[in-house]
Amino acid sequence: MAKLDEAGLRAQIKSGEYSNAYFIYGEESYLKEHYVSQIKKKLINPAFEDFNLHMYEGKECQLDDALKDAQILPMMDEYNLVIVKDYPITRSKSDIKLLEEYLEDLNESTVFIMLYDAVTLDEKTATFRNLIKLFDNSGSVVNLQKRTEGDVARLLVSGAKKRGSSLDLNNARYLISVSGNDMKVLLNELDKLSYYSQGKEITKQTIDEIATKCLQARVYDVSKAVTAGNADNAYKALATLFELREDPIIINAAISGVYVDMYRVKCAKAAGKSYDDVAAVFNYKGREFALKNASRDCARLSQEQLRNSLDAILETDIKLKSTGLDSRLLLEELISKLLLIARGVSYA
Repeated sequence: MAKLDEAGLRAQIKSGEYSNAYFIYGEESYLKEHYVSQIKKKLINPAFEDFNLHMYEGKECQLDDALKDAQILPMMDEYNLVIVKDYPITRSKSDIKLLEEYLEDLNESTVFIMLYDAVTLDEKTATFRNLIKLFDNSGSVVNLQKRTEGDVARLLVSGAKKRGSSLDLNNARYLISVSGNDMKVLLNELDKLSYYSQGKEITKQTIDEIATKCLQARVYDVSKAVTAGNADNAYKALATLFELREDPIIINAAISGVYVDMYRVKCAKAAGKSYDDVAAVFNYKGREFALKNASRDCARLSQEQLRNSLDAILETDIKLKSTGLDSRLLLEELISKLLLIARGVSYA
């Protein structure tokens, strides 16, 4: 029937013209949970939920059982709803065959949903392409991607108003840069900020005092201090990460991500391009703020300095994964090297 984006699925739910089969996947967990919940709310009368709602989750269930439930008629209602979440469809070729047979002869009084959230399917495999084709022919394929930073910021502004507080667009963007672009996390942070603000405006100061920083934001504090030549702040930010018991390998990978952002923007500028051009080539949807930060911070560093920095980060990654050396000392050594590189000092 159709490949749908978020707007298309929302339109279906609003009109009440549902597909009888959905294959729902994508990057944004909150949106997947939200729209499946909306379908459930619209289709299932709570009084008859025990009869008309059938939920299966993970590898513990059998697809054959779910498809049998999909064949039954609803009791005292228009629809029977079957939700199969994170099913390991690659486990057996017979599962694909069973699914194909069901989709070829859909029960029109059932809405059947295959939802992938915690499990990520490899989109390059023949199995994935076959699933897409099966659901596209008989129902709807829904890919729920990350919203843009601007869209998420507007959602936060609207959400603050609904919670009795206010949040301007710039501070909404700042909250995303502090807490990350996971919508579920952001809405939890908004609940906390709105409660703390007690009907007043959520300011940047309030966000700094109350909001929980994500790993990327804390690592950015390290990198920002390094590029500014502020050794004290860089080591303090690193110490905070260790106090929070963050994995040293993940810390190093996140530092690498910040420098990759800067290197991409630096190369784009050298070619007469902007960070918007970088965003168009690489996947920065929902975290456009990272490129804005990179555009500002990379001005202090040359392409050669950024390449040398990335070499130092790679060397640290290899040592973290292949030696028994103290991980904290390795990362502190990396900070020293990055500071020297930023100052144009050779440490070899």
